Amino acid sequence: SKARIIAVTGSAGKTTTKEALRHVLSAVGKVHASAQSFNNHWGVPLTLARMPQDCDFAILEIGMNHPGEIRPLVRMVRPHVAIVTMIAAAHLGFFKNLDEIARAKAEIFEGLEPDGAALLNRDDQRWKLLEKMAKEAGVEHVFGFGENARSTFRLTGCELYAGHSDITAKIGKQDVAARVGAPGRHMVQNVLAVLGAAKLVGADLDKVAAALADLSPERGRGRRHVLH
Repeated sequence: SKARIIAVTGSAGKTTTKEALRHVLSAVGKVHASAQSFNNHWGVPLTLARMPQDCDFAILEIGMNHPGEIRPLVRMVRPHVAIVTMIAAAHLGFFKNLDEIARAKAEIFEGLEPDGAALLNRDDQRWKLLEKMAKEAGVEHVFGFGENARSTFRLTGCELYAGHSDITAKIGKQDVAARVGAPGRHMVQNVLAVLGAAKLVGADLDKVAAALADLSPERGRGRRHVLH
């Protein structure tokens, strides 16, 4: 397959980021992505098996509850870009601390294609650890997204409203202005990863940014309901 493959992991924001990537990359090509949260040892192979030969982009969510779970899955996937959205206490039952969670998530770097890129949250407290793990796994291209001034994919301005956000960002050397149709500060952070990944797989950033306007939160993930 000629598809450029993006793998997404993290303690939170995986499905939201995957769905946002599915949405925006559909504006520039044919996309295949994990259904719902199909992110385990059943869901990942199933998603790969269902991948059409002619798709341009594939987005796979990879989850875990224990160390050693991501490694075999990412070796199957062979992504060109690996995103770690954030590290948080989502699975602490099986881990002593957040560093251990970060190390387990870092297994995603081990399956990257030889010229692949790691895309990490530059605002996350585990950024340095993840960057080190990526380099130890032989990843030469490690990029950060976030508000941090040293992010390659950096938020430069943000106005939050009840139903959407207006953002400006520096994506590599390109200035991007976009309306994000799904509201919330967390969504803005996810969108930086989306824009960065889109850039890394060679998508037209203007079309991708324009597609963010009709992004809507998925069911059960930030959708607003009016109760009468």
